[in-house]
Amino acid sequence: MLAIIRKELSHFFSSFLGLGIMTAFYVLMGIYLWWLDGNILDYGFAEMQVFFDLSPWFFLFFIPAISMRSFAEEFEMRTFDLLRTLPVSMNSIVFGKLLGTFILVLIILIPTGIFVYSIGQLGSPEGNYDASLIIGAYTALVLLCAVFICLSTLASVLVSKQSLAFVLGLVFNFACWQGLQEIPAMETWSVYAHYQQMSKGVIDGSSVLYFVGICSILIGLIRLRLDLKFA
Repeated sequence: MLAIIRKELSHFFSSFLGLGIMTAFYVLMGIYLWWLDGNILDYGFAEMQVFFDLSPWFFLFFIPAISMRSFAEEFEMRTFDLLRTLPVSMNSIVFGKLLGTFILVLIILIPTGIFVYSIGQLGSPEGNYDASLIIGAYTALVLLCAVFICLSTLASVLVSKQSLAFVLGLVFNFACWQGLQEIPAMETWSVYAHYQQMSKGVIDGSSVLYFVGICSILIGLIRLRLDLKFA
């Protein structure tokens, strides 16, 4: 499994797509946080709510671009059969690819700590910011990204073309992020509602289990699809 994780990481950082995604994320976030209308300086408070409101929309697009090749490329290039001949279980392949993408997202998020430091310096007194709010919001964002990764990987398993995997992953992520939110009776059960609750600094066990449960179901669907495809 470690070899698969290393393969995913090396492929990402050796490609223009990977470096382009990271650069685009930081540049666009910087523009929205510090330049456009409604930025942090206009908001008048030393907090990162703008960042955590925008980040899900960026990752909703970026994660399908990262995950589209995880299985679809293997199917298209017919290298997955070779991968299956190696002394690696199917579970190791699945979790290796998922963890590889998850680590990539964490690597992308780590430099955003600069935003936390910068906003803290703007506070009065300097360094004054709500640590519990920051921790809760980052936890919510990481869990949300895990759901997006599983959805995008499921899209990659369902098709054998990277372009189709990207579009399907985008549709899955958008439906998950906004789908239940548009149904009044199901609004409190939506991914959006749980994310908003945790991003306010409230890390409760039910929300964590909610995200973990969704990821577990999606991983089960990925595994089932592979079993049916190669039965």
